[in-house]
Amino acid sequence: MKQEMIIGVAIAITVVVLFGIKTVLHSLVNFKMDESAILKFLNESTDNYMFRSTRAISTGTDLSMARVAAVCIKSKAISANPKEKESWCLKPAG
Repeated sequence: MKQEMIIGVAIAITVVVLFGIKTVLHSLVNFKMDESAILKFLNESTDNYMFRSTRAISTGTDLSMARVAAVCIKSKAISANPKEKESWCLKPAG
């Protein structure tokens, strides 16, 4: 009976760990895909405008405004406009 209890606990812990890893990887992949879409949009639209609003990025990428803001805040390649809320641009290279 004790051995079955140990096996059951080990299986439960393994399932929880695997579910946690899957959740983290899924979140990371989603972030990278969304960040890539935003970076592409900013690269293609910087000829016309230095900064783009959250709304413009959302419209151009088909992401929600909340998701655009969350990704832009978290991204190391995107910076906020210090003079205007909800406005973003690519960080300078280098």
